[in-house]
Amino acid sequence: MLKQHINKIVQISHEEFAEIESYFYKEFYKKGKYLVEAGELANSEFYITEGLTASSFLNEFGKKSILHFAAEDEWISDTESFNTGVKTRISIKCLEDTEVYRISYQDKEKLCAVSKKMEYFFRKKSNDTCIMLQNRIMIFMYTNSKDRYDKFRALYPSIFLRVPKLFQASFLGITERTLSEI
Repeated sequence: MLKQHINKIVQISHEEFAEIESYFYKEFYKKGKYLVEAGELANSEFYITEGLTASSFLNEFGKKSILHFAAEDEWISDTESFNTGVKTRISIKCLEDTEVYRISYQDKEKLCAVSKKMEYFFRKKSNDTCIMLQNRIMIFMYTNSKDRYDKFRALYPSIFLRVPKLFQASFLGITERTLSEI
């Protein structure tokens, strides 16, 4: 699955993939386990081959907000912590049993130094993430709760069906009551 994912952006041979794969660690996490917990260093990025995760933030008043969901064929991490080495303010929890390919910051740097294709791949993935976040911010700024809900369902149909209503409401920035009225 990782090879197919990479091949969507750059073409790699079986030999190249064998080298690339050596920089990753395949891991399995049970539902409810954390990939990253707030207060730790997020020293890895995770490519999900199976399962569902959610990143969340706990504000100073104890309110939890869902920032991002990631399922099969998607990446998740705390970009700030991963790239700067500061402790993360977010937690990434498995909402289902989850299988990932994990790459550390150091291994990603080494891989990009030896493979221009992978350097390009990761740059494209970073750009895609920036675009997704920009669109999410604009949706929050310029749409009402019903429109946000409709966009969430349209953009993430498979995730929508797998995520509890409480998490959907948090992701949309609304209460469960408002969600039930939509």
